[in-house]
Amino acid sequence: MKTELQVDVKDIDHLGIIAGIIDEIGIVEIIDQEIGTHAQEKVSAGLVVKAMIINCMGFITAPLYLFSQFFVGKATEHLIGVGVEAEHLNDSRLGRVLDQLYEYGVSLLFLKIACVMAECFGIKISNAHIDGTSLSVHGKYLKSVEGEQNSAEDILSLEEESEPVAININHGYSRDHRPDLKQFTLSLLTTGEEGIPLFMQVGDGNELDQNAFPKMIQEFQSQWLGEQPEVYVMDAAFYTEKNLKQCSESINWISRVPLTIKAAQELTQILLPEQFIKSNLYEEHSFCAVCSEYAGIKQRWIIVESELRRDADLKKILKRIEQSLILKIKSLKSLQNKEFACEADALIAAKDFEKTLNYHLLDELKILAKPHYQRRGKPKPGDEVSDYTYHIQANLVENKIVIKTHRNQAGRFILATNSLDEKKWTNDNDLILQEYKGQQTTERGFRFIKDPLFFASRVFLKNTKRIMALAMIMTLALMVYSLGQRQLRQSLKLTNSHLPNQKGKLTAQPTLRWILQCFQSVHLVFVDGIKSFIQLTDRQKLILQFLSPSSHRYYFLS
Repeated sequence: MKTELQVDVKDIDHLGIIAGIIDEIGIVEIIDQEIGTHAQEKVSAGLVVKAMIINCMGFITAPLYLFSQFFVGKATEHLIGVGVEAEHLNDSRLGRVLDQLYEYGVSLLFLKIACVMAECFGIKISNAHIDGTSLSVHGKYLKSVEGEQNSAEDILSLEEESEPVAININHGYSRDHRPDLKQFTLSLLTTGEEGIPLFMQVGDGNELDQNAFPKMIQEFQSQWLGEQPEVYVMDAAFYTEKNLKQCSESINWISRVPLTIKAAQELTQILLPEQFIKSNLYEEHSFCAVCSEYAGIKQRWIIVESELRRDADLKKILKRIEQSLILKIKSLKSLQNKEFACEADALIAAKDFEKTLNYHLLDELKILAKPHYQRRGKPKPGDEVSDYTYHIQANLVENKIVIKTHRNQAGRFILATNSLDEKKWTNDNDLILQEYKGQQTTERGFRFIKDPLFFASRVFLKNTKRIMALAMIMTLALMVYSLGQRQLRQSLKLTNSHLPNQKGKLTAQPTLRWILQCFQSVHLVFVDGIKSFIQLTDRQKLILQFLSPSSHRYYFLS
C-alpha cells in the first residue's frame, strides 16, 4: 500500500542571506566563547543573538514581545541551528541573554566581535568616523542621578527594578523630534566609506556628544587590537576648547567648526569670493585655508564654500528677512500707539526696539509731542494745554551691512584639522572635505537602526540594562548589513558586473536593502521531515553568486 508523503513548507525569504553573513563573521562562536554555554541550554546565547539579529532584519515592525511569534512558520532549525524551534525563543530566554550581554559589557563584547570581523574581512581602518544620536523610548524609568528624585508613582510601577539603573532614561535633545518622550543616546565609531561600526556606546538620554566623543575615543584606543586610525572625523559637537586640549596630543582629528565661535563667524562673513580656490574633486566647492590657534592648538581651518548650499542658504535668508519684517512691522505699530510721559522715555523705547531688529533699522525716527486739553472734544482757540504725551514715528528699512554679511556667509562652513605635519593631509583641502563627507555613512547607519522596516522604532523594555544590550544587537544588525553590502559591491566590481535596481536599471552599487527585498516568498520544502528543495528564480540565483558564500548553503547552492 502506497503511503502518502508528508509535505511541509517553511519560510526562508531573505533571512538565509542574513544568517550566512552572521556565520561568516563568527558572531555565534565569539559570544558563546566569551559568555559561555551550559549543557542544559536548548539554545546558546550566541544562537539567541543570531535569532535577534534575524528578527531585527525581518522587514516587519514586530516589537520584542512578539519575538517568538516572528519565527512561527519559518525554517528555524535551518536558519539558526539544529534543534532550535520557535518555542525555544521565548521572552524568558531572550531576557536572560540580554542580561548576560549587559553583565559582560556591551561595548567590550561588540568591540571583540568587530576586531575579529575586521581581521577576517580585511577591513582597513585608516580613518574613523564618530557620531551620536538619540533613540526615544516609551514607559517610566528610575533615575540614578544624584540629587534627582524618583516619584512615588515611578517607584511603585518599577518595584521589580531592585538594582541601580545602568543608564538614565530621561529627556534630552531629541534627534527624533519627540521632546515629549524620554530617550537614551547611542554613539558609533565607524569605518569611512562602508560605514561598518567598530565600536558603540550607550549613554544617558541627556548626555551631550561633546562629552561622549572624547570618552569613546579613549576607550576605543585602549581596547582596539588592530591598527589605530590615522584620523578621527567628527561633527561640530567635538569642537570645544576642552576637547581640543584633551585630545589633540593623542589623536589627529578633522572636525567642523561651530559658527557660534566669534572668530569662525567673522571669517565666513568677511572673506571675498576671489579669495577662494576651486576644488579639484567637487565642481560646486571652493576653498580658502587659514592658520588658527584656537584653544591654543595649532590647526588649519579650511573655509568651504558650496554653490548648491549657497543657493539654498540665500533662499532661507530671504525668507527669514520677510518673516522678520512682518513681525517687526506689527511690533512697531504697537509701539507707535503707545504713549510716553517724556521725549527721553520714547527715545529709549525706540532704541530698545531697534536692538531687537535682526535685519532692519529704524528710519526717519521722530518723537512727536501730542497735546492734551482739560476739556474733552476738539480744542477751541484759546484753550490751554494741560499736558503732553510723546509718540514714536518711524519706518523700517533693511540693514544693508548686516544682510550683506549674511549673504557672504551663505553656503560657507569651516573644517578644522590638527594634522599639520603629515604629507597626506598638508594642504590637501579636497582630501579633508572628502573625509568629512564620509560622516554621511555614520548618519545612514543611524537611519538604518531607526528604520521600522528593519526593527520596531519603539523600545518597549523597561529594564535599562536590557535596553543597553538591545542597542548592541541593533548595532550588530547594522554591522551585518554594512558587511553584506560591502561584499556585494566588491564582488560586482571585481567581475565588472551589474544588477538591476528598483527601477530596472543596471547598477554596480545596489543597496543590500533592495537585494533582500528581491528574496521575498522563498520557501524551504520538507518531504517526510527531510529538507528537499528551495525554488529560486533566475534573478535570485544570479544575485546569490555575488553574495557571501556562507549564504549559499541556506539556499542549497554549492
